[in-house]
Amino acid sequence: MPASAGMTNVAARMAITTNPFVVLSYVGGPAILTNAASLLLMSTSNRFARAVDRSRELMKRMSTPKPGIEKTADYEEMFIVRRRVRQIATALSCLYLAAAMFGLATLLSVAGAVLAEIVGGPISNGVIVAAMCAGIVGFVGFVLAGIILVIESRLALKSLLSESDEALARLDTAVKSLGAQ
Repeated sequence: MPASAGMTNVAARMAITTNPFVVLSYVGGPAILTNAASLLLMSTSNRFARAVDRSRELMKRMSTPKPGIEKTADYEEMFIVRRRVRQIATALSCLYLAAAMFGLATLLSVAGAVLAEIVGGPISNGVIVAAMCAGIVGFVGFVLAGIILVIESRLALKSLLSESDEALARLDTAVKSLGAQ
């Protein structure tokens, strides 16, 4: 039995008329991933806003010098915050791409299922291949955004640890000066 005959039997079992779950799998996967990308997009937008707020606060603190306060820590943190803002903006772009591609994949999957029932043949196969390509592009964007956000989280942690170390050092100095009195 040739290999193509085995593939034909698989295709027959996967036909929409014999298995309605085929349509659900083509449509459901991208639809769920569209929702996941949208949720991550919302939380990343919030992260972006917080990083921009932090950047503005640092700029304000650096523009109004106060005697006795070390500015090098703020200066170093400003570089970290600037890098974070860029990374979050890149992640947002990836997530917008992912959400759009997952939405397109869902739409093309529905169109492909309808065309397969009405026309069949190479037209419906082309639409299904386009849906798969859109889904793959969306998935790559989704994963890339996740990787970028992990790197950005590390930067945020580094910034927070630096700030807490600075605060602890000031507290230690204050406690020692009280003990000397």
